[in-house]
Formats: sequence, structure tokens, C-alpha cells
Amino acid sequence: MQTNIEIHSLTNVDIKDLSALYNLSYQNYYVSINLTEEQFQKKLIMEDIDLEFSVGATIDGKLIGFLLYGIRMYGDKKTAYVGGTGVCPEKRGNKITQQMLDFSFPKLKNEGVDEIFLEVNTKNDFAINAYEACGFEKTRVLNSYKGVPVLVVNPLHEIVAFDDLSLITGENFWDIKPTWKNEIQSIKNIIDNCQINGIYEDRILVAYKIINKNNTRIYQFGVHHDYRNRYLASILFSDLKNKEIKMINVDDREVSTNDFIQSLGLELYDKQYEMKKIL
Repeated sequence: MQTNIEIHSLTNVDIKDLSALYNLSYQNYYVSINLTEEQFQKKLIMEDIDLEFSVGATIDGKLIGFLLYGIRMYGDKKTAYVGGTGVCPEKRGNKITQQMLDFSFPKLKNEGVDEIFLEVNTKNDFAINAYEACGFEKTRVLNSYKGVPVLVVNPLHEIVAFDDLSLITGENFWDIKPTWKNEIQSIKNIIDNCQINGIYEDRILVAYKIINKNNTRIYQFGVHHDYRNRYLASILFSDLKNKEIKMINVDDREVSTNDFIQSLGLELYDKQYEMKKIL
């Protein structure tokens, strides 16, 4: 094992170096990731990544590992979210990720963080075992889809833009709480990049979707509990016909949602575990 590894906060890290290491760490991952520096910075903003609480590993002044933490209230608990972790390929196998995690736990607990969430590919047994060894437990399975919608419907309702996110509540629309990346706070953080539209009946918002205008990723969509089984979701997606779209972190337990997404013609391309550790 390397003996000259320095574990430290990422407060003073060069974003360009961090962005490059992020891409290097994920270049041969199950789903390849390659973000521009601008896209990487937007990720940090969207996920509330706090570099003071994020962790780096350095050898001889060179950044060789990172652990990104977002911190916010998630429900009623102060929560940390792992927005990415990686080690440059030639330094793997030295338990650097575990060292970074162990370094972070006391500091997060001191900050009043109650729990930590992360996501990991279901095929990544090495990482899953490492996280379990650090006290994380699997909480749910998350599906990711992509493709071009092929479902054709005759829109019987007008799809209109709106900007009042307070209309979107768990009481009205959600069966299961969205994950960190799809949560309303994440959307608020990058609201200028989002298009929000919906369907109204009698001045009541009965269906909505939130999409990234730049990459057509769907963050959320939903139909009001009292207006389901009326093809409103199909109508809601009618304006995306012939457009490549992507949805990530769809809870596997939401059977009707997953069935609907597949009925659109989208393909399942990735599965992840959400894992949680209580501090």
C-alpha cells in the first residue's frame, strides 16, 4: 500500500484538475461519463456539492482520488450525498476510497449530518462490498432509461409552461420520494436550464414534467393522484415525439411508472443500488 497518501478536504482544489480526474475515473465505468469542465461545474451546483466537506487523496502533490459530497436537508434530516467517488486507474487497489470515507465520517457527523446516500452500479461488486464494509446498506434499486418516444396519442389537452414549483408536492403527485439528483432542490439549483410544463383541468395542475433543455433529460414527471388512468402521462410526452430523452434513478418499486416508460419505447440501460449509512 502507498505510504505517502495525503487525505484532505477539496476546499482549495483546482476545478480543472478535479474535473479531469472525474472523467478519468469514469471513462471505463459501466456507463461511460465524460463531462466538459462547464458541465462538471453545473453538476457541482445542481447536487449542492460542498468542496469543504468533499475529500481528496493526493500523492506528491498530485490529486489521485476524490469523494464529492452534497449536503442539504433531505426530507426532515440533514443529509450528505455522494455525488461521485473515484481513484485514478494506476492507484486503485490501495483502499484509497475507504480512507477518504473514513476521513469524512467524523467531519460530517460534527456538522450534524444524520445520514449519507450514494448510488452504485448493481454490477460493481467491488465497490458495493467496500461500501458495505464502511456501514452502507442497500435501500432501493434505481433504473435508468433512454430512447426516442414512439407512443403516439392525440393530445386532448394543451401542454403549457409554468414556473410555480410549489404546485408539485408529494401529497399530490409522488408515490415514492425522488432521489437526490431528481429532487426539487436540485432542479431549483439549475432552474435556468429547465423547461417545466404541465396539463391543467379546472385550474388544477393534473400532470407535469421537468426536462433539461440542453440534454433532454427528464428529472421528474407525474400525474395527480386523483387524475390517473386517463392517458394524461401519454399526452404529457406527446411533444417529445422523435426526440432522444433520458431518465435516470427511476425507483424499481414504481411498477406502473416503469411500465409506462417502457411503453414509450425507452430502453433500460443501467441499474443502480441506492445505499445509505446512518451516522
